[in-house]
Amino acid sequence: MKRSVAMVALGTLLLSGCIQQTDVMESTEEQAAKANPQTQALEAATQAGLISEDATVGLSEEEALQQVSDAVDKTQYVVEATEETLSVGTDAASACEYYVFVVSDATGRTVGKVAVDRETGEKYNYLGDGVLDDYATFPLYDAEAEQHEGWPGSYVSPAGVMLTITQEEKAGFVYRFSDGTEGTAAVNGETAKSGDEQMNFLLADGIITVAGGGLTGNYIAQ
Repeated sequence: MKRSVAMVALGTLLLSGCIQQTDVMESTEEQAAKANPQTQALEAATQAGLISEDATVGLSEEEALQQVSDAVDKTQYVVEATEETLSVGTDAASACEYYVFVVSDATGRTVGKVAVDRETGEKYNYLGDGVLDDYATFPLYDAEAEQHEGWPGSYVSPAGVMLTITQEEKAGFVYRFSDGTEGTAAVNGETAKSGDEQMNFLLADGIITVAGGGLTGNYIAQ
């Protein structure tokens, strides 16, 4: 029953990012009201008893820094962590926490800042004063490099666990984790359920959220 609750939650969590903005800049409160699908999926998994509330999920600052660095030409730009603390939300329970990095060119000129969601790994163009914009508006955004469509590919969790997915037919895929766990899953759009019904999968923005099977967490496309 607990797993079925989590699957229903995963199947309906197809909202946009936690605080993505439209053409009109939104207030911090309006941004915080938008729930990230990965965050919601993990919350649903916790409530369903598939993951402990004390379990550690999310990215370290070093992992987030690497993610930003990998998205720019490292021969021309330098990415550095800042001491800025960014938390967006109406209260502690709903707040999203972010790492903030500054990107500079070879002359030391600041090109812009990138905020990375500490839990999901999503990147945002940080405009300052708590205002985030879609990462696509970042000056060095590379659409081709950022593009990731469909389930197939390699993913990694903040803990270093690898997830590989191969798909030969639309209705299902084969998954393999680096700890040896493997199997098949039936696909229903952007959600999937393992053949043994022990794991649920959610795909959104190049991130796969797994709930159940002892491997609950976010896996980011490589």
